[in-house]
Amino acid sequence: MGRSCRLTLGMFLSAMAFGSFVIGTAGPASAAAGDLDPTFGGDGTVTTDFTDSYDAAFGIGVQSDGKIVVVGETASDSSSPKFAVARYNTDGALDDSFSKNGKRHTDFTDAEDFAFGMAIQPDGKIVAAGTAAADTAHPKFAVARYNADGSTDETFSADGKRTLKLSSKGDLGLAMALQANGKIILVGDAAINGRHSTFGVARLNANGSLDQSFGGDGIVKTDVGRNGEDGLAVAISPDGNIVVAGGDGFNSPNERFALVRYESDGSPDPSFGGDGIVKTDFTPRPDVAFSVTVQSDGKIVAAGGSNLGPQNPKWALTRYDTDGSLDHTFGGDGKVTTDFSPGDDDIYQVVTQPNGKLVAVGQSGGDDTMFGVARYNRNGSLDPSFGNDGQVTTNFTPRYDSAFPVAIQPDGKIVVAGQAGVNGFANFGLARYEAA
Repeated sequence: MGRSCRLTLGMFLSAMAFGSFVIGTAGPASAAAGDLDPTFGGDGTVTTDFTDSYDAAFGIGVQSDGKIVVVGETASDSSSPKFAVARYNTDGALDDSFSKNGKRHTDFTDAEDFAFGMAIQPDGKIVAAGTAAADTAHPKFAVARYNADGSTDETFSADGKRTLKLSSKGDLGLAMALQANGKIILVGDAAINGRHSTFGVARLNANGSLDQSFGGDGIVKTDVGRNGEDGLAVAISPDGNIVVAGGDGFNSPNERFALVRYESDGSPDPSFGGDGIVKTDFTPRPDVAFSVTVQSDGKIVAAGGSNLGPQNPKWALTRYDTDGSLDHTFGGDGKVTTDFSPGDDDIYQVVTQPNGKLVAVGQSGGDDTMFGVARYNRNGSLDPSFGNDGQVTTNFTPRYDSAFPVAIQPDGKIVVAGQAGVNGFANFGLARYEAA
């Protein structure tokens, strides 16, 4: 799927969700790191059908009680796509205390609405964010907040949901993060003066109103240098700065990883790359960052796809020092690529374990695309103790399967979600892996 995976039904597939930690149950003594956890769904996998057509999971989080919340999109032949939210018990069964059957959907418009990111607040409320009316000329950022029982939270807005327009042209909400103070960061692409798209960032107060202390009106748009730029992922630094990652030119033949770091007031941080912007090339072909994470020491890891297109795309990761320079202790030059298969390989999310190792998830393969999971040591080498020399693949169907978001439990178990199947046969797919 490759570059076409960047947009679902015409829009970006990303995974970029805000993960939480949860206490998990220990697996069998013989379990090896990377094995599927049989205490989850009986064989380590779970699929959930919302409709008779297309369902896909793009965001994941874990509650303090261990329940797993997944958000994405659901569509049927008879209705427009909607936000989809599901909650699972620790064993993978749907939690019927959430919206009576563990599932709910939310409509914003009569067109395509989908959730790409989510976060769980300390009070247990669930925030899901994405795009509303994605298949019209003027889509908007969209965000909804749910109570613990699955009902929409009317203290967030009159009906628990709201949309934001960042430009007159049309805006795609593609990622979100929750700050420590409860404020909500929304990220995607937005037009400048109705022209080309660029990195778009909005910050909401806890009650859903725009935070006027951010950019003067709650909205910041950053031109990183080319037509058709996308902010595809967001992470919060330990010092509270906001890091947004993506690409510096959609459909450009030599697109690069692009990162922007913002200070708390929304201004680009000049201590990062000199002007707040850093770009990184892997190949002369398109290279795009679909995910970003910030380590406890402030170093930044971006991950995505390199050499996108028909010529064997690869998983790609970069690590930057706090000033935006490439960290040469990572892969020798700050960059690492991993070839899972002769087909299309892309990372859609990377997260940092408490021990500093990195876990990346995405897709692997050609016609029979699978969930791909890899674990990297701190120096960027694959961790040979995990799976097959650091890599694991999981096949749900003989069709298209892809992992998008991931969450790490304190015991190291890895919970991954995504899409199992394609077109009218796609379901939410989840897998949990042992950490040993």
